[in-house]
Amino acid sequence: MRSAPTVPGLTFSVSPPLAEPSPLRSDVAGFIGRTRRGPVGVPIRVEGWRGYQREFGGLYSAAVMTYAIRGYFENEGEVAHVIRLGHPSALPARAIWNVGDFDKSGKWSANSPAGFEHASYLIAASSAGEWANDTRIAIRFRRSGASGKPELDMTIAVPDEPPQYFNGIPLLPDAGARSEQERSTFAELINTGSRFIQVTSLGPKTEPRSASEGPNAREWERELTLKGGTDSAQGETPDKQTYLDAITELRDIGEVALVAVPGLADDLKKDPDGQQEILLTLIEQAEELRDRQVLIDVSTGGEHEDESDDATRAVEETLKWIEDLRSNLDQGARAATVYHPRLTVSDPLGGLRHPLRNIPPSGHVAGVISRVDRLRGAHHTPANAEIFGVVDVTQGFDPLEQARFNSNGVNLLRCFAGKGLLVWGGRTLNLEPQLKFVAHRRLIHRLVRAIRAVAEPLVFETNGPELWLALARSITSILLQAWRAGALKGARPEEAFQVRCDEKLNPPEEVDAGRVLCEVELAPATPMEFIQLRISLGGEGKLEVFES
Repeated sequence: MRSAPTVPGLTFSVSPPLAEPSPLRSDVAGFIGRTRRGPVGVPIRVEGWRGYQREFGGLYSAAVMTYAIRGYFENEGEVAHVIRLGHPSALPARAIWNVGDFDKSGKWSANSPAGFEHASYLIAASSAGEWANDTRIAIRFRRSGASGKPELDMTIAVPDEPPQYFNGIPLLPDAGARSEQERSTFAELINTGSRFIQVTSLGPKTEPRSASEGPNAREWERELTLKGGTDSAQGETPDKQTYLDAITELRDIGEVALVAVPGLADDLKKDPDGQQEILLTLIEQAEELRDRQVLIDVSTGGEHEDESDDATRAVEETLKWIEDLRSNLDQGARAATVYHPRLTVSDPLGGLRHPLRNIPPSGHVAGVISRVDRLRGAHHTPANAEIFGVVDVTQGFDPLEQARFNSNGVNLLRCFAGKGLLVWGGRTLNLEPQLKFVAHRRLIHRLVRAIRAVAEPLVFETNGPELWLALARSITSILLQAWRAGALKGARPEEAFQVRCDEKLNPPEEVDAGRVLCEVELAPATPMEFIQLRISLGGEGKLEVFES
């Protein structure tokens, strides 16, 4: 918001504060998959749908994940970390800009403009893919700009993207300038400021000439079109190893508390074993870190399911797929949450013939969980909550089928008259009574994050009673906050949790080994069982949290 300067005086502007990265947050999602454009294999933090569009473009019909991320922000997710996947054979769109030429003797032609450091330049899209094909670049040269020196104006018009403008770019750096920007060439300035293109000199170097010679004596304009961008050489999608590498990158993003791979079934359609391996790797990583939840989309059936398929057979296939996944997990099943069925959403890229599209639900559900987290806390069950930005679900189930899904840890998405589309379930894939609730798991994740924040600064303190007391007091303060927020049961704090860090837990042999052990027992409001956490501070500065 900005005030209108209708009268002399001061004007003011108001902008919302940026959400600072914080490992204490439990409402941030991480997505791995294909996008329209953007850096490949690098985690990028985005805020809101506009922030995502700025970094990765908008919707992309070939990448279902873009629709899932739109659903995440439509359901009031605030921040996401996105890793774009690409194929090694993908190429960026490009064009060669020949500024001038050389004569037969090898000298800079008299008809070539002065002021340029090189005779030709390569203009390439900032990232590989088809997105930049037919990008039009309009270049305008002025012999004498506002600075009195030769300048360029450049307009970059990417299909389905807002144009980007560069005005008054100096051709050559000012050797006597103080700022780094004034000492940069026009190519360096464009490469720094453009999210669409990169300019690289191809050589050879030109010969110095007065700006009043040749075509520089007047203004001129040129236009280039980028061509040749491909997502892959033969239409291949990212393979299993590409996903596994991205999972490794996502591990170190401490802010991520929810993880989804909405495009996995599409990308590895012909490799079901690879799909299972990727999901198992994600779940094992989440279980090891104990601070994040994996949202899983059932990958049986295609994006456009045949309505004539036998409903019973579809249910059996889904339940078998779930059981096959669970059979490869141990305690890690508590870090996995399955949502079903797919959602029908609007598709502005489908035109009049295909205005709707069926997509995996994990992106929308991640947004619902993020919204409920901020409104009511991580300990609140993310269920009976409305899903925004959805037209319908792709399948409905009778009461018997619903009961079978519930007993197998599958959270259904259902449509209710007068209420709309709701998340109707809050269970993990683990079927043990004390481990099967999503709210329980997310409370543990939130506490683990908070305990790390207070315990890590203590890892290099002298191991003794003072350190034990400091650690116990810090953890107690966190649990008091959780109890006051209603996350723990009991009329008094003593009934909700206990913290122990004393000589019994830390005998001389543990102290000599440079380890500190602390035990925490807590009782979530639901379920009612006590949970035990063991916190270990290692001599090398490593903090670990174990759950029993």
